[in-house]
Formats: sequence, C-alpha cells, structure tokens
Amino acid sequence: MSPLCLGLEVIVLGARLCLGEAAPRTAVTACPVIVARSAIWQRALRDERLAAVPSPRTDEAISEWLSLRDQARACRQN
Repeated sequence: MSPLCLGLEVIVLGARLCLGEAAPRTAVTACPVIVARSAIWQRALRDERLAAVPSPRTDEAISEWLSLRDQARACRQN
C-alpha cells in the first residue's frame, strides 16, 4: 500500500473519530406498480403466445415478469 493511501485512510479515520459517524440513513421502500390487465387482454396474450413459435427466451422473459409481479404484490402487502 502506498504511503499516500495510508495517509488518506488515517485522515478519514481521524475525521470519523472527531466528528462521529453520520446519522444512519432510513431505508425507503418503493414498490413497483404493476398495471392490471383485463381478462380479455390476458386471453389475447395467451392466444398470441400459443400461436407463436416456442422460444425459451420468451418463456424465460415471461417467467421473470411473473416473478417481478409477485414480488411487487408482496412488497405492497408489507
């Protein structure tokens, strides 16, 4: 470790000891908003997906979206 880096660490430590630690930050939870879709929209999406060529990437994307939707719902319930 270079002397300059060591010197900076000593300065920061000294400042912390003299001034004290900063007040802890409070965490703010922001739950994402998931747009509710009508049953007609959901059926149309299902029909389009069933008519499309099977794709593991599309299946993975839908799976991730469902997981995010479930996480957003759980976040709002807390």
